[in-house]
Amino acid sequence: MKAFLKTFVKFFFVLVVGAALALGGYKLVKLRKKQLASIRIAPVRSVPVETGKVRSGEFVPWRPYIGRLESNRQALLKARASGTVSRILKREGEKVLAGEPLVELEGTSDKPLGSRLALAETIRRQKEAILDTEKTGENLLSILKRTRDLFEKKMASLDQVQLLENQVASTRARIADLKRALASFEEKLSFYTVPALFDGVVSRVKVNLGDVVMPSQPLLELEDPSPCKVRTTVSTEDLRRLSIGAPVRIGSGKRTITAKITRIYPSARDLGVGTVEAALPAPPFGLPLGATVAIDLPVKRIPHTLAAPMGCVLAGPKLSTVFKIEEGKVRVVKVKVLASSPEEFAIQGDLKPGDLLVKGSDSLLMRLAGGTAVTPVGESHD
Repeated sequence: MKAFLKTFVKFFFVLVVGAALALGGYKLVKLRKKQLASIRIAPVRSVPVETGKVRSGEFVPWRPYIGRLESNRQALLKARASGTVSRILKREGEKVLAGEPLVELEGTSDKPLGSRLALAETIRRQKEAILDTEKTGENLLSILKRTRDLFEKKMASLDQVQLLENQVASTRARIADLKRALASFEEKLSFYTVPALFDGVVSRVKVNLGDVVMPSQPLLELEDPSPCKVRTTVSTEDLRRLSIGAPVRIGSGKRTITAKITRIYPSARDLGVGTVEAALPAPPFGLPLGATVAIDLPVKRIPHTLAAPMGCVLAGPKLSTVFKIEEGKVRVVKVKVLASSPEEFAIQGDLKPGDLLVKGSDSLLMRLAGGTAVTPVGESHD
């Protein structure tokens, strides 16, 4: 009997405790429901994003290089005689006309040509001598004409006529000798003056006033600014993919023009680089010769592919990722990057032309996940 009562008491105690816990749990759940009902849940906010569209067609992965504007017509002017630089008549960047003197030298009396001043004085005297002799010749011709008239009237002898004829011939020979000597002196003097060979611009002066120069020493460089060319050094790997006539893009700041490759120079010593030139009708963007410009070369062409604008592809070690927008939400799509350019990626994946992609920095793209709500705020039509 005592054992039964003891068991009954334990059972009753457990029953009471369980009922109390159940009642407490019911009241707690009811309270929580009431609290949750009073809480206002904020709606999920959409992320504003810029967008870009997938396109299809030919893809040209432009390779950026730096080029230099150069003239198609250049001349390195050298000294033809030894002497001292006495005058530099044109400086770098100045325009010149063909035949215009650019540099003058002064020689010395101990040199074969003599000094420039001495030659100039000799030339002056030689010209005066020619003028005097020509006047003498004109007088002799006049006297000879009158003497012949008198001879026909038998008022002068034949000896007188022949004597005058010899004097006229001698005077003419004297004038010819003086002119030949003058030409020789002028040629010698020309060695001390360096003229422009054509209309152009002085691109570089290599000497200073007072410098002593020797024959064949470079004095300055002359260039014809129009037409010109862009010249750039290219890796051998890229050089193999280029051809004459291929298009190039030339830019400075936000300005861009197109041209064509006109010459390709492989490396003669297998140095791993070559040279590419593109001809232009005139220096672009108002830049002077010698200025540097950006030049993009088409190192490869993919005739048919999908392309995504720069900023739409999150690069990965093997596959890359794009974030396609469908019904206001992000769908993560894995793609393979075939090639790239400064503006686009050539890609391969589960996409079609016209698909809208999220465009932004890598940090923005890394925060996106499948199902993220987005709101396009800008669209690229690249």
